[in-house]
Amino acid sequence: MSYIPKYILKRMFPNDCCKSVENGGVEISMVNVISPISIDEVPDNVLDYIEVKIDGNEVSKDKIAKAKILFEDEEYNLANAKNALGKTIPVGGTLKIIVPDLGLNAGEEHEFEITIKTNNPINIKVARTIQ
Repeated sequence: MSYIPKYILKRMFPNDCCKSVENGGVEISMVNVISPISIDEVPDNVLDYIEVKIDGNEVSKDKIAKAKILFEDEEYNLANAKNALGKTIPVGGTLKIIVPDLGLNAGEEHEFEITIKTNNPINIKVARTIQ
């Protein structure tokens, strides 16, 4: 599993990276501080490759399926995820993920954990207060 040092995670996910959105949803912003990230592959069954936990509890695939990803003035979701092929998130670029209906509110601190299951899995875990 790929390990990202805590000091880099703090730069990738600053203290104000989690914002409350309508209906108890959350917007999480990630700043790419490592190297350009190119989108070379998007599997047909995206949900089989993603696991999301909040405070150690797995978020249902139904809720993850409603997520939106914003990057470079474009919005992606499960229906149009393949449109991201060939895109690159440059160093300094920001990626926003919006997940609705999580029942979370501003002022609450939660631990968010995302695992991307690939040949070399990536696991990111950060605790942040929702703004």
